Amino acid sequence: MEMTSHGIERSAEPVLRLPEAPEGLRRRRVRPATFLKFFGPGAIIASLTIGSGESVLASREGAVFGYAALWAVVVGTVAKAALVYASNRHITLTGEHPMTRFAKVLPGPRGWFPLLLAVICLASFPGWTSGVSVALGDYLESLGAGDGTVYAVAVLVGAAVVSYLGGYHLLERAQVAIASLMVVLVLIAVFVAQPDWLGVLGGLVPGNLDYLSFVHERYPDVAGTSAWVELTVFMGGLGGGMYDYIGYTGMLREKKWGMLGHREVDVIRERLAAMGRRDEIPLSTEPAQVAQGRAWTRAPLFDMLAAFVAMAVIAAAFMINGTTILAERGQVPAEDDVLTHQSQFFSTIAPVFEYFYIGAIVMVLFGTVYAVWEVYSWTAYESLAAVSERIRRRGQRGIRPFIYGWTGLIALVAILSGLDFVDLVTPASIVGGVLACGIYGAGLLYADARNMPKPYRMSRTLRTLVAAGSVFLTVAGTLALLEYLGVLS
Repeated sequence: MEMTSHGIERSAEPVLRLPEAPEGLRRRRVRPATFLKFFGPGAIIASLTIGSGESVLASREGAVFGYAALWAVVVGTVAKAALVYASNRHITLTGEHPMTRFAKVLPGPRGWFPLLLAVICLASFPGWTSGVSVALGDYLESLGAGDGTVYAVAVLVGAAVVSYLGGYHLLERAQVAIASLMVVLVLIAVFVAQPDWLGVLGGLVPGNLDYLSFVHERYPDVAGTSAWVELTVFMGGLGGGMYDYIGYTGMLREKKWGMLGHREVDVIRERLAAMGRRDEIPLSTEPAQVAQGRAWTRAPLFDMLAAFVAMAVIAAAFMINGTTILAERGQVPAEDDVLTHQSQFFSTIAPVFEYFYIGAIVMVLFGTVYAVWEVYSWTAYESLAAVSERIRRRGQRGIRPFIYGWTGLIALVAILSGLDFVDLVTPASIVGGVLACGIYGAGLLYADARNMPKPYRMSRTLRTLVAAGSVFLTVAGTLALLEYLGVLS
């Protein structure tokens, strides 16, 4: 068929053709080098959550619930991994962010769904940014280094400036190396601490969830919080939330996988944005093209698997150590002391590693605050660009100053309010980290069934995982929110 200047065939129904996939993705047997080659944006999300969702919240859950909360690591990871892969798969095959598809295809006023998610994300940004800054500031104060609030403000402002100017590259490499060593040491600590492995296996099965007896005695404020709210806050921090994942999908543009690497990707995006609500995305259904599509979907699959398997293992390790070390000593990461106790994970290996923890946790948490600025600006851009031509023209770089300003000012007020880490992240974690993930997954299922050509739709396994995960996250987030607001007791 004759081709237009946009790479689209002229026919009664013009079709879109994917660029050729790399040989490594087309092979039936996947080599380790290929797997690692396509581990990109997922590494950013993994490093972003190590300092909060894993080192703080996972340790805390192990300390307050014991092994009984381990099932939440598995269920939360699978539910979130499935929706992240489905989201990244969509943009890889079509060159279009799912938020743009949601603005067009979902019933109701045009753009209501992306706007709802945008509001949730914008409201969540300051909570996590201020929370991690406060946790690090409080830790530095516990070392006798000065006032924690001053440090929290310095971390907030310093990370924002470094991120905006883009001068983090050397520090980033050092952070990755130190974070990797920290993870290795935490895994070693699991075996040195000699956990009850039968208890670990038993914790993988959901059961009765209640605080350990010492929590009621020594930490009445913690025990006064609903156990379900406590666990849901952890699952919101586990592996990130919708405020991270929308940006995560958007960052794939820089990888140029699949249709994102098409020379006319911008023209294709505009064409898809102009489609009718019930129109099918015009991907070529020729067998060779379908095979290309399947090969390309391996790229986001490898990236997602590497990120979420790593996060699940890390979270489980911190939770097990929280049980075998902190719970045994009657300690809970709480209030202004959420980081101090975890140094014992390292001292169980050798006392010298406790000093390593100081430098490692400072660098990891500073890196977390640094990373959120870039990720959040991508999230805001993809959410708002789905409904605004003006924002699409400005681009992600064009709206960065507004997102930095919004997040920074409210986070600064939150830091000065005197709230602790858990207080600051709880609303964002429940709504943006759990509930929003559930409704985003539902949107993915609807758009896939409505607009994707049959050969390119999600497999039955993926649809089942996304559907089950969406139901679980929506119900879990709704129940936790109602309990947090006092509507349910």
